[in-house]
Amino acid sequence: MKKPKLFLFILFFIFMGRCFSEMIKVEELGGLLKRIGNYNPKSFEYSFKDRLILQKTVYLLQAFGLYLGYHFNWYLRGPYSITLARHGYELVDIYDRLPSAAFADENAEKRFNSFLLFMSEIKEDAEMLELLASLHFLRKRYPNFKKEELFNELSRKVFVSRDKFEKAFHILREYKLIQQ
Repeated sequence: MKKPKLFLFILFFIFMGRCFSEMIKVEELGGLLKRIGNYNPKSFEYSFKDRLILQKTVYLLQAFGLYLGYHFNWYLRGPYSITLARHGYELVDIYDRLPSAAFADENAEKRFNSFLLFMSEIKEDAEMLELLASLHFLRKRYPNFKKEELFNELSRKVFVSRDKFEKAFHILREYKLIQQ
């Protein structure tokens, strides 16, 4: 008779541990978003643009080698993480109380500062963030594609002009996020 109680206790402990670690992850995400400056908790729930910006911002942050634990798959508008979407909603009520966060590792903090420079002019530009994240995602998925093949694949998935593609490709190469 004691075994079921022990089993339930273990399940409860595992569940609480996951909840606690998920909350820490959400708070760390919020602290980093404060430094980036493009997450708006007041409009997040109602603004598709704000949700798209969050998805692409975190995808690109991870592309800089700062893995936060989010797994992305291709969705209608490029790389998308279900877990990140959930965390974005969880941040709405606690974001204003969170302090800014920094990376303890000096090299990670340097990469984050490079990411901030990368984002400085585009952090509110949902269209460019979508294009950059989508192009990077496709380059990872099809590493042997030539530039023209990448353009064709991207064009089949999202609307993109040749000029915007070239600009995005140039930006990603400039920051060494893709190779030729």
